[in-house]
Amino acid sequence: MTPEPEQVQRIRRLLDTPDTAWLLARLRSRLEQKGTLVGTVSKQEASTAERVAVARLLGRSVRSGSSASVPLDVLDARMRQDAWPDGLASAVIALTGPVVGPEVRRANRDSWHGVAATLRGIAENRIDLSPWVENTLRVGALKRATATPEGATALALQLTLVAGASPVQGEVLGVLASRLFDDAHALDPKTPLGSLAVGLAAAIAGVPAGTGARWRREAWQGCGVVVDELSSTVLVLGLPGGATSPTARALAALASAGQPAVLTYRQLATDDVGAVPPVVFVCENPAVIAAAADRFGVGARSGGVDAAAGEGAGEPASVGSALGAPIVCVNGQPGAAVIRLLTELVAGGAILRYHGDFDGGGLSIARTLSRSVPWTPWRFGEDDYRAACAANRSTSSFAGAIGETPWDAPLAGAMEELRQRVEEESVLAALLSDLGRHGRP
Repeated sequence: MTPEPEQVQRIRRLLDTPDTAWLLARLRSRLEQKGTLVGTVSKQEASTAERVAVARLLGRSVRSGSSASVPLDVLDARMRQDAWPDGLASAVIALTGPVVGPEVRRANRDSWHGVAATLRGIAENRIDLSPWVENTLRVGALKRATATPEGATALALQLTLVAGASPVQGEVLGVLASRLFDDAHALDPKTPLGSLAVGLAAAIAGVPAGTGARWRREAWQGCGVVVDELSSTVLVLGLPGGATSPTARALAALASAGQPAVLTYRQLATDDVGAVPPVVFVCENPAVIAAAADRFGVGARSGGVDAAAGEGAGEPASVGSALGAPIVCVNGQPGAAVIRLLTELVAGGAILRYHGDFDGGGLSIARTLSRSVPWTPWRFGEDDYRAACAANRSTSSFAGAIGETPWDAPLAGAMEELRQRVEEESVLAALLSDLGRHGRP
C-alpha cells in the first residue's frame, strides 16, 4: 500500500480519530447534502474525550456541559492556517474520497427517472406487462445490469424492441437477436440484455418467474422463440402424414399404429407433415393425448388387431382415422414447435378447435395461442364451464386474474362468479366422445 503523504497523515490525526469520527461523518454528510460546509455541527451527549478533541481542533478550552459544537467557519480557518491550506471541505474529501454533490445527485436521479419512463413505455400498449416492468424497476435490475443511466436507457430501449417483436412464430433465438440488434449473441443468457429479456419473454408468455436452463427454454418457447431446434417439441396423435418427407412417413406409420408422435422444431422446419386434415383438435394437456391413444389406438381395436395392417408401407392413414380425430397438444404455453405446426396446418386449410383448463393459466394459454393462430372453442365456452362445474363437485377453486375470453365473452364472467377450476382430465369422457365422432368408423 502506498504510504499517505505527511500532510494527509496530519489531518487524519486531527479529524479521523475515534473521538472525532462523528464529526468527520457529519462533515461528509453535509457536503453530500448541501455541497458546502457552513453553519455549526453539534453532538448532544458527547463524551468527555469527544469534547476534548473538539476543543483541541478549535484551539479552545474544554467547555462545560455534555454537548459538543463546532462552528465550521472557525474549523475551516484553523485547517487553512495549521494543517490543510485548501480548507476544511478539501480535507474531508482527502480523507473520505470524492463527494457527489446535491446537483450531481439530482441530475443522476432525473436520469434514472428517465430510464424508468423509457421502460414503462413497454406497458403503454401491453398493459399485461406492467407488473413485469414495475418489478424490474423495484428490484433495480437495470441498475445491476449497468452502472450508468445511459447504459440503462440503452437496455430499456432494447427491451422495448424485444417486447414489440414478441411473440414470434418459430424464430431461432440467435436469428431474432441478429434481426433486432445485428448481433446473434445479444440475447445470450450471460449478457445483460439476455438476462433481462428472458424475464420479459416469461411475462409475455405467462410463464411463472424462475431460473435455470429449462425455465429459460420454456420462457422463450412461450414467445415462439426457439432456443435450439431440438428442445422445442410438439406432441400429436392421429396426424395422417404421407409419403412426401421422412417426417410425413413417420407420422403415417405412427397414426396407423395408434401411437402418439413427438415432433421437434427441426423436423417441422425442414420437412412437411403430409396431408392436412380439415379439422384438428387442440388440447392443453398430454393426458388427453394419452387417453385418446388408449381409447382409439390399435390395442383398443379388434382385440389388438392392427386395423391399418393392410395399408401399404409409407402410405398415409386416412384423414380422421379409426383413432378418432387428429389432435395436437400445446402442453402448457405453446412453444415454437407447437406454433410452427399449427401455423402449417392452418395454412393447409385445417380448422383448429381448442380446449384447455378452465382456470387463470388455461385462459392465458388460450389467449397466447390466439395471438399466433386462429381457433374456435372446443367445449370451451360459458355453457361448457357451468355444466362441468355442476357435474364435477370435486373441482377446486382458483385465485388470481381471469382476464378476457374473446372467443366467448360470457365465459370470463362465469369463471369470475364460480371461481372453480375445471381441468381437462375431469372432462375427458366428453372430449373423447367428440374425437370419436369426428374419426371414421
